[in-house]
Amino acid sequence: MTDVRATYRLQFRNGFGFAEASAVIPHLAAAGISHVYASPIFRAAKGSTHGYDVADHNEIAPSLGGMAGFEAFSATLKAHGLGLILDIVPNHMAAHSDNPWWRDVLKYGEASRFARHFDIDWAAGKLVLPILGKPYGHALAEGDISRATHPEFGEVLRVPGQDLPLAPGTETIGDVHACHEAQPYRLTYWRLGRDGLTYRRFFEITGLVGVRVDDRAVFDDVHRLIGRLIADGHVAGLRVDHVDGLADPAGYLERLSAFGVPVWVEKILEHGEVLPDWPLEGTTGYEFIAALGAAFVDGDGLDALSTGYRHVANDDVVALERAAKHQIATVNLAGEFLRLTVMAQDLFAGDLAARDHGADTVRRGLVALSCALPVYRTYAAPRPSETDRTYLEAARATSRAPELDELSVVDDLAALIASGRQDAAPFVARWQQTTGPLMAKAVEDTLFYRHHRLIALNEVGSHPGQAADGDALGAALCARGMVTTQTHDTKRGEDARARLYQLSHPDALAWWNGFWPTVGEGLAPRWQWALAQMWVGSVPLAPDPAFYERFCDAVMKSAREAKQETSWTDEDSAFEGRLLSGAEALGGRTPDAGAERILRAGAVAGLAQALLRMFASAVPDTYQGGFGWDFSMVDPDNRRPVDFAAEAALCDTAMSADAQSLTTGWQDGRIKARVLMEGLWLRRTLPAIFRSNARIQRLTPPDSPVAAFLRSSNDGIALAAVPLRPFGALSASGASLDPARLGSVTVDLPTPVTTRFIPETLGSGPVELTELLARFPVVLATG
Repeated sequence: MTDVRATYRLQFRNGFGFAEASAVIPHLAAAGISHVYASPIFRAAKGSTHGYDVADHNEIAPSLGGMAGFEAFSATLKAHGLGLILDIVPNHMAAHSDNPWWRDVLKYGEASRFARHFDIDWAAGKLVLPILGKPYGHALAEGDISRATHPEFGEVLRVPGQDLPLAPGTETIGDVHACHEAQPYRLTYWRLGRDGLTYRRFFEITGLVGVRVDDRAVFDDVHRLIGRLIADGHVAGLRVDHVDGLADPAGYLERLSAFGVPVWVEKILEHGEVLPDWPLEGTTGYEFIAALGAAFVDGDGLDALSTGYRHVANDDVVALERAAKHQIATVNLAGEFLRLTVMAQDLFAGDLAARDHGADTVRRGLVALSCALPVYRTYAAPRPSETDRTYLEAARATSRAPELDELSVVDDLAALIASGRQDAAPFVARWQQTTGPLMAKAVEDTLFYRHHRLIALNEVGSHPGQAADGDALGAALCARGMVTTQTHDTKRGEDARARLYQLSHPDALAWWNGFWPTVGEGLAPRWQWALAQMWVGSVPLAPDPAFYERFCDAVMKSAREAKQETSWTDEDSAFEGRLLSGAEALGGRTPDAGAERILRAGAVAGLAQALLRMFASAVPDTYQGGFGWDFSMVDPDNRRPVDFAAEAALCDTAMSADAQSLTTGWQDGRIKARVLMEGLWLRRTLPAIFRSNARIQRLTPPDSPVAAFLRSSNDGIALAAVPLRPFGALSASGASLDPARLGSVTVDLPTPVTTRFIPETLGSGPVELTELLARFPVVLATG
């Protein structure tokens, strides 16, 4: 999509609708943003804080301003020359009576015209609704289930938070229990959602039901309004949420491509994994975060950090990941694996070599194979590729199932998935829809909170066991699609991550080893280590009365997500009390001299990754509020309301400031805004150097403390240079570098260039970057 230069992510909801977004557009246009990249705008379940629990794909959310508000917002975008990229959610919808399709299913059961829109196992009998706060009998006896009259739905069964329609002919049944038993659904305790559900859910969220969007009729119903918005010129591109949840991503994207607009997918690629050959622009860019981590982390310091961490916690990431996957597969996703077991046994029944596998053996074999899969999912239904077979073979070969009496069941399951058998396609599709949630819940939402060696690497798209890699940046800057350093799903703000990279510098270890043991007296050392890193990443640059509570909330979420000492469903109040005491004491602490140095070095690294994002071939995405520093913690902290007026003022003052005032006053964020806007200026001024036929060359070796790249086309050239190890090269104060500490770094330029932050013309031939970086911590030049 050559006309897309840079996007800006806006999160709708929480009182931020189309009118509020329209007021932001002049600021974004002035900054050089070309497209707004918006979170879902369709009507969601009541009280939604994010919009991904869509209740009606064909109605724009009234809470945002409805169709009239959207059209006014679209007109504002067009008046300022901006386009709109829209986030859509084809995989799931709200399993709530606010959803008219779901409500119809609740009323008519399998006879509903929408019964096949959702991924429901109708052969299992009634539709199980695990929405009660206590077992059914207790809820009934205590009045949590009652008869009522809804102003729109008529007679209903009322439970806390929801009114459920009644099947035709049952409205006159007065007894609540008898009325309930006559419905096509069955109300149950919420804990039954783990292994008693009769519909496919999103991850382990029973309030989100899977949609069969691979069916053409369902696809058309889901995308009716989306298609109209595109045809009317309101929408210039689409971002597909959770593409790995679909039964047939390739087929879905082929249909979506008929709308004629660029498409990006939310897809996490594991190390070495290549995006399938789908009709789209690329991913939304999580792999760029991994590349930055590999480049900014110091390998020697990371090894030393690992040595220290092994004295306080288990540093065997492979074993920790395997344990987390097994726990998620056998507890959180137990129902999904039970369903897969039944499907596999039905297929094995006609196979003389495999029919003697018992149900428990098949279940354990499925768990073993799934936990060993090195990627989120394969795409072997309806036809496996060589890549799919490679991943399946890797999983088969590394499966760990010592408790199985014999391992042939794993071989048989892998062979079945790779067979391409038509009758096995539903099973393979369902298995593939399960391995993605398994990886996400086990790694992103469990392992990330258990292993704390360097939590900057515990990030979506990255991995706690990731190693330093000086070559990572080159490929990342050439990739297509989008590049990002922060989204609503990342575990911490982009600048928090940049700070934490500094802990891997050998010179930072002495401070770190003296700091973390002072945190959280009475806590296990691994939690002292974890809290200390969380504080380093998020501590504000100026007093912030709200930080204390935000920090405590993030610490508590981290502990519960780890699912060890405590969890969301089995809280340990004594442990949580000790943890909060440590968090409270740390939340009020101010940085000492050593911490201040990490904060300054982190700011320089933040500027470096900001410039690299703008220098990438792919479309750079800036998260809302991201022109200033962002040290946010895990959601919901990273979805807090943004002061867009303050951000606009920041951008205005940044462009008129001189380099010295920006580096000495780095705390106010103007310096970051300036770097981003200079990058946006470059993309507008020399678009040809970002096209696929342009050239990009790395001018410094991978082991250099500075990464320098040259982009060139027939229209001109651009140079970008950033420090990768700023902690050891800092000057005495401010966000500036000491040339003596940085060392000599020379590059050869083919033609003269003019620098942007400190206007100066550099001749062709050898150029010493050290002196330039001493005057401003990153270099951007054009010629």
